[in-house]
Amino acid sequence: MINKSKNTLLIVCVLILACTLLCACGNRPNKNGSKRAEDGRSYGGVITGEVEDKMETVFFDFTVSDATRYDTHQFQDGLYQAEEGNTYLVVTISVTNTYDEDIAMSIADFTLDYKGNDSEDVITGYGKAEIGQDQFMDNIFTLKQDETITKSILYTVKNKKNYTLRYREYYEDDFKGDTFEVQLTPMKKDSQNTTTEENNTSENNTSESNTSENNTQE
Repeated sequence: MINKSKNTLLIVCVLILACTLLCACGNRPNKNGSKRAEDGRSYGGVITGEVEDKMETVFFDFTVSDATRYDTHQFQDGLYQAEEGNTYLVVTISVTNTYDEDIAMSIADFTLDYKGNDSEDVITGYGKAEIGQDQFMDNIFTLKQDETITKSILYTVKNKKNYTLRYREYYEDDFKGDTFEVQLTPMKKDSQNTTTEENNTSENNTSESNTSENNTQE
């Protein structure tokens, strides 16, 4: 009886140790730093990517296809010049709903950051409401199940070489999941100068055409 009791106790201790080790290993961070909550949801990790990389969140997939800086940009109420030291950064994103239901979203889901940013305020962008152009993301919208959209967001930020676009998973019960970061090195354009050059070329051609017509009439 004594030996059986000792053996039983030993087996119980081994099982307890095994369960403890399994639980510890099950909650060990993966290569992205993600852990698993008791309900199986992932949290605490940072998944990084670059332009054209597909980022797979628990709710949707998204891909940044373009990032461009501008000195000027046309808003709904007129053309604006970026303040000295700042730039207008336009980021184009494709988003596909991979969840099992429609998702309520807004442009504030995608925030921007950069090295040296010492502000505590989160950098959010401007959408269709401010820009007045269909290619820009609605400020608040519903992404239907399996739906894909490709829209742009405009950010007013310090003029830097590199930026980080960030999305963090938030659940309805306030559970915070993983964070997804896309590194951006945007090209520089000035659409207003391009437009001006095109207009000047058009005006010059018109002037030359009028001169030619007048010479022909004479």
